[in-house]
Amino acid sequence: MREYYPLLVVGAIVGLFSIVLSVAYALMKDKQSAVGFDRNMEDSEILRRLLAYAKPYWKQFLLVGFVMLFSIAYDIVSPLIIGWIEELIVGDFALKQLFSAVALYAGILVVSMVCSYVQAIVLQKTGQRIISHVREDLFVHIESLSHEQLNEIPVGKLVTRVTNDTNAISMMFTNLLANLVKNLFVIVGVLAAMLWVNYELTLMVLCFVPFILLFTVVFRKFSRQAYRRVKDRTTDINTYLS
Repeated sequence: MREYYPLLVVGAIVGLFSIVLSVAYALMKDKQSAVGFDRNMEDSEILRRLLAYAKPYWKQFLLVGFVMLFSIAYDIVSPLIIGWIEELIVGDFALKQLFSAVALYAGILVVSMVCSYVQAIVLQKTGQRIISHVREDLFVHIESLSHEQLNEIPVGKLVTRVTNDTNAISMMFTNLLANLVKNLFVIVGVLAAMLWVNYELTLMVLCFVPFILLFTVVFRKFSRQAYRRVKDRTTDINTYLS
């Protein structure tokens, strides 16, 4: 029973933090009007409209997905190869086996680096083309506004929407979506490798997954409010300077 005491203590601490964060999440109100967040469109609708700009470049994203498989394979296989090399060093081994293991690891590393470079280049070029189309449509939309509407909207707000917000969209296409998909497959692959190596220890680690999901949900709400405040303050600064 004593060998489970550390696990029980860690579980109690994590549970206490979970209760505190849950209470803070429940008491926190959505202050959209307080921070000047004035859109009324759902996140799913915004994502659907943005993905419409990426649809003409599906071949580039398909290429990125294929190349990404090699990077995912490296992230999953590299710890197993390192463990194999450590086992060779500890026991009796032939020098030829060690050279073969190191050469295998170096080859996988080189392939992963080349794939990461190709992925970054393709995503950056595709993202810049998408943002170019978004900015063209945004410029046409601003020109279609009446003089009365332009007089009511602060210049700094328009500058923020055209520059900062489009840069955030560019980051979504070139970085966030790719990393999200990659990390999802890496987590699944690492979990499968952990179950294969030691399923008992893996099941003990999975006991903390619900708490991690809870922390993610709570952090998302707090970070979203903070991001809205930052964008609102950036708009105020641009308006003042303008």
